[in-house]
Amino acid sequence: MKRVLVISFLSTVPILTAGDTPPDPWTILNQGLQSGEVDHRRQTIVALSTLGAGNEEAVGRIEQTLQKDQSPRVRQQAALALGEMKATKSIPALKTALEDTGEVAFAAAKALMDMGDVSGQAMFVEVLAGERKDTPSFMTNARRTAEQKLRHPQGLLLMGAADAAGTMFAPSGMGIVAAQDAIALRGKGAPGRMAAAAYMAKDPDPYAVTLLEWALGDDNHLVRVEAAKGLGERGNAGSIAKLQPLLKDDHTSVRTMAAASIIRLSAHSR
Repeated sequence: MKRVLVISFLSTVPILTAGDTPPDPWTILNQGLQSGEVDHRRQTIVALSTLGAGNEEAVGRIEQTLQKDQSPRVRQQAALALGEMKATKSIPALKTALEDTGEVAFAAAKALMDMGDVSGQAMFVEVLAGERKDTPSFMTNARRTAEQKLRHPQGLLLMGAADAAGTMFAPSGMGIVAAQDAIALRGKGAPGRMAAAAYMAKDPDPYAVTLLEWALGDDNHLVRVEAAKGLGERGNAGSIAKLQPLLKDDHTSVRTMAAASIIRLSAHSR
């Protein structure tokens, strides 16, 4: 007996005609990384992270962003992404990022710890020592280091009130990277549809792929992001054509996630 997933939508996805040539997925991702909008670059990092540590091009682009992007928030996202990907080849770059601004250093420490590298441990000790007034004598040096190195201590604890949940603890990892994204989820059942799409990606029933493809037409862009991400995990060669129209979506987060999923599915079908 098939389960029924109710996802109502008003399709906003562009339609590709027979004569249209779909944009190149890597071009979409490169454009996202070069965007003048901080959130667009962060959304692109989230999409690239879904390609996994085995994709050297994705890891290389994220590592380069960690090293060179002008925005601490983008570098922070890059550090977190490398940790989630378990990109062990990027450990040297993450160690260097421990000397970055507070929020980036904290994200790098978390990434290192997630990969079993204890280099990040000192950062957490420094944060604890720097926040306490009754520091034991053996932690005095750590506290002093914390006060010198951590230029944004409030960012270490809260990671920015506007987007803490999205960067560190995003539901299902789809990457809510801005307060406006959280606001966009408030309307007419969108959180439920997004969660449903995320769960369908874990469902072994082949019918889940059909439902995820259908959800690509949802009127909420965050639901489309989650559906595209799910297809990257569960889809097949036939899903690529369903994802291609999203390469022309109005939202960067949708375009980049669709591009990443097409790259994943293309690699699997070779």
